[in-house]
Amino acid sequence: MIVSLSIASFGFTAGLDNCQKCHKSDKAPDKMIAKAKIGTAADLMKALKEGPKNGMHKSLKDDDINGAAGALGLK
Repeated sequence: MIVSLSIASFGFTAGLDNCQKCHKSDKAPDKMIAKAKIGTAADLMKALKEGPKNGMHKSLKDDDINGAAGALGLK
């Protein structure tokens, strides 16, 4: 149980770490999802893959995005 929780926690952190490389201060991930009214992991996935800045997010894997969504409290 402890091992699986730590692995899941690491996955969430790893995904969010990728975001925080570029998104800082007023562009922090939590502020960006609030501003864009992103409420679910599916919304985040769609925004990053199909949104106007999709070219900047091409290197992100689905696992990274899902990990970030979890760390941000999106279901």
